[in-house]
Amino acid sequence: MAARLIEETDERLAARIAAERDESACAELFRRYRRRIYLWCYGYARDPDEAMDLTQEVFVRIFRGIGGFEGRSRFSTWVYRIARNHCVSAAAHRGARPEFVPIDELEIEDHRSGDLPRRAEIEGMLDLAMARAAEHLREDEVDAFVLHYRDGLTVNEITKTLGCANATGARALIQSARRKLGRMRQETGDE
Repeated sequence: MAARLIEETDERLAARIAAERDESACAELFRRYRRRIYLWCYGYARDPDEAMDLTQEVFVRIFRGIGGFEGRSRFSTWVYRIARNHCVSAAAHRGARPEFVPIDELEIEDHRSGDLPRRAEIEGMLDLAMARAAEHLREDEVDAFVLHYRDGLTVNEITKTLGCANATGARALIQSARRKLGRMRQETGDE
């Protein structure tokens, strides 16, 4: 049974949870998303214990609201939107800016990845660059860039996740971040 769950799409697992409150499907979705959501929360909290608390709160919101997932976007887009909204709200109460932790500091577990060591290396380098660049980029630019280049979301998914008015807004955030990062590379001589 567990082997078959690994082969199920996120969307099908969500439907099983909404219809049957299937605990094994909950466990599988938790396994798939726990590290990514923790990293996202850590970027906002900057504290491992607080990030863990935020992660738990995000999962409570996901599983309580899973019946509201309508399938108009990928499940991952819906999850990231919940995580982002919850973290933004929590960070606003503290007046904090996100600071992204290198993903290679935590174990990556994604059965769909072809070359995990190489992917971890690339994602780790991206996270390090984004952590350094966070002081020069707006929060929404960092979010859009990370969602697109690290997490692989499409522009349309980023539009929904970040609540942009349209895809042009999400595309503009990504392009703005790329331009600023390019200028930073030129200024530091990292060409």
